[in-house]
Amino acid sequence: MEIDRTTLADLEVFGSPEGGSGLFDLIDRTTTTRGRSALRRRFEHPLSDSADIRRTQDAVRFLQRHPGLVGFDEASIDAVARYVRSNIMVTTTSPMGASAEYLWMALRYRDVLKELRLGVAATTALFERLAGFSASVAGMNPPPLVAEIVGGLAATSEIVLRTGSKARAILHTDRVLRSDLKDRIQDALARLGELDALNAMASATSAFEWIIPELVDSADAFVLDAEDVFHPFVKAPVTNPVRLSGGEPMVFLTGPNMAGKTTYLRSVALVVLLAQVGMGVPAKRARLTPVDALFTSLNPSDNLRAGLSYFLAEVHRVKAAATILAEGRRALVLFDEVFKGTNVHDALDASAEVILGFARARRSGFIFSSHLTELVGALEANPAIRFCFFDGNIVGEVPRYTYELREGVSAKRFGLLLLRQAQVPELMARIGA
Repeated sequence: MEIDRTTLADLEVFGSPEGGSGLFDLIDRTTTTRGRSALRRRFEHPLSDSADIRRTQDAVRFLQRHPGLVGFDEASIDAVARYVRSNIMVTTTSPMGASAEYLWMALRYRDVLKELRLGVAATTALFERLAGFSASVAGMNPPPLVAEIVGGLAATSEIVLRTGSKARAILHTDRVLRSDLKDRIQDALARLGELDALNAMASATSAFEWIIPELVDSADAFVLDAEDVFHPFVKAPVTNPVRLSGGEPMVFLTGPNMAGKTTYLRSVALVVLLAQVGMGVPAKRARLTPVDALFTSLNPSDNLRAGLSYFLAEVHRVKAAATILAEGRRALVLFDEVFKGTNVHDALDASAEVILGFARARRSGFIFSSHLTELVGALEANPAIRFCFFDGNIVGEVPRYTYELREGVSAKRFGLLLLRQAQVPELMARIGA
C-alpha cells in the first residue's frame, strides 16, 4: 500500500510535530535493532494484497497464542553480525592449511585469533539456540509465514553447526562462516528481525485488546465497516462507527471547532493502516477491503522554498489524490477542511467539484471534513454521499461536546465564542485607546 510522508506525518506514525512519541513507538515491543527496522518497514510499506495480509494476520494470531515464544537478545545477534562483517583476512582454503596458519597466528597474532575464536563461538552458540527453537516451533503447527521463517533458520542452523569448531580447525571454520556462509547467516539474522517484528505486532495487539479485522475481497466495490473505532492516544475515548461502501463511498463531515472531526479522521485512517500492516486495530469490530493507497490532507502547509502558497499546496495535494484515482487504484482519501487557503467562493466551487468527482470512484472511500455547510445544497442529491456530523452545545458560555458521530449536518460555529473566551475583543478595544 502506498502511504507517503505527508500521510505518515498527518497520522503522527513516527512522532508528533512537538517531538512526542508516535503510533510506532506505542507498538514497538521489539528486542533487537533488526526487529525494530523490520517493524518500521512494515509501517512505511504496508501490504495491499489480501493474501499477504492474511498470512501476516495468521502469524500474529499464532504468536498471540504463544506469548514469550520469541525472545532473542540483541547482544548475541549483534555479536554474530559484527563477526561476519569483520574484515580480518583469511587465506586458508583447507583444514590442513588452517592448522599451519593457526600455529603461526598463535605465535604472532594472538588477539586476532582470539577475536576469530570468539566470533565462531558466538555464531555456533546462536545457531545452536536457533536449531532448538526451530524444532520446537515446527512442532506447534505454525502458519505458513512463521513456518517459512523458521524453516530458513533451521536450514542455516544445520549447515553452521556442521562446520565444527575444533581448536586447530578454527581458521577453516572461520573461513566457511565468514565467506561461504556469510549470506546465509545474514539472511538468518534478517529472518530473526522479521520474527521479532511480528512478535511485537502480536504483543501490542494483545496488550491493547485490539481486534484483527476481517478482509473483504471485492474487485468492484469498497467496504470499510467498523464499530467502536477510537484513537489509541485519546484517554477515555468516545468510540464511533465508520461505514463507507461502494454504494456510499463518500462521507461529508461537519461540526464545530474542536468537536472531534480531525481525531475521527485520524482514527479511521489508523484502522486501515494497522489492518494492512497485518495486526489488530483499535475497534470492537472491523471489516474492510484493502486499498492500494492511504492518502490524507489534514494539515497542509505552504512551501516558500518551492514557491507554493498555502492554497497551491492544497491544490497539489488534491491533484496527487486524484491521480491515484484516475489511474484506477483503490484508495482511502481523508481531507480535513481543504481549500482553507482561498476565499470562500473559490473554496465552495473547488470543494464541490472535488467531492462530486471523488464520489464517482466507487472502488475507493472518502471522508471530506468541512465547515462549508453551504455545500450541502450542491451535494445532497447525490446518492453516493452521506452526511455526518459531530455535535456541540454552549452551556453557560462553555462549549460542550459529545464526540459522537451522528447522521446529518451541523451548522454550529463556536469560533466567535472561542475568540471571546481568549479575551481577544477586550484586547482589540484597548488598541489605540
